[in-house]
Amino acid sequence: ESAATKSKRAKLGSTLPSNLINIVIAEIIGTFILTLTALFASDVLSSMYVGFALMLIVTAIGGISGAHVNPAVTFGLWSMRKLKTALVPFYWGAQFLGAMAAVVLIGSITNNGFALSFNQFTAFSWSVFAVELIGVAVFMFGVAAALNRKEISTTGKAFGIGLALMIGLVVSGSITSFVRASVIAKIQDNQVTAQSENSERPYPREIYISGATLNPAVALAVTEKTDTQVRSNSPFPAKNEKNYSRFSLEVIVATLIGAALGGNLFLLINYRNKEEE
Repeated sequence: ESAATKSKRAKLGSTLPSNLINIVIAEIIGTFILTLTALFASDVLSSMYVGFALMLIVTAIGGISGAHVNPAVTFGLWSMRKLKTALVPFYWGAQFLGAMAAVVLIGSITNNGFALSFNQFTAFSWSVFAVELIGVAVFMFGVAAALNRKEISTTGKAFGIGLALMIGLVVSGSITSFVRASVIAKIQDNQVTAQSENSERPYPREIYISGATLNPAVALAVTEKTDTQVRSNSPFPAKNEKNYSRFSLEVIVATLIGAALGGNLFLLINYRNKEEE
């Protein structure tokens, strides 16, 4: 074995923390819990339930991994130079494993009644993109603010981060409602109906989106509304209807950019504030 190879391994070993396995397991469990909460929370109080769940997760595993449980948060912290580059793939891998574990669990409980379709992965809507970006930017701004306050206890930071997620979901949810109302009004004004009974997606995509995910890993398990749910406001899809996963390019790109914007915007404001002091 060459000296150069040994040197590279030694450098990598010094970069990665000794508790890397603990970090990976913590992120898997945390993302698993957050995904299940997002899936089973009611539409009316979903933002509150998910926010409380994140508070619990941060309190439980915050001291181990930082409780990112969100690829966008990991990317945001990396862009703020709060996380080593070598750790990013481990965090992302653990987070998606946690979300997939939640999907597998629900599928086994429902006897494969929760099969997901990824046919909408390349679909792109600027409205959905903007909703995800704004929501994550608000959320990450709050995360950065909570982490920066050294005088706050761990419990206080957990509360602040959970509250930031609630606000991010409320803001993005309000924008989503406005977007859907605008699309519906446009359809009614133009007297546009379903293209045909055999069409797979007869309505504009914004109609099928019930809210923002703010999390690419959770988006893997969250689904869009089906035609039956859109037409009858039913909470359940009809038999044999496809469940399209929210995991798509628009969600991935929007959440990563939004996290970087929100986190670095806080750093900029905080830096200028210190300069003035």
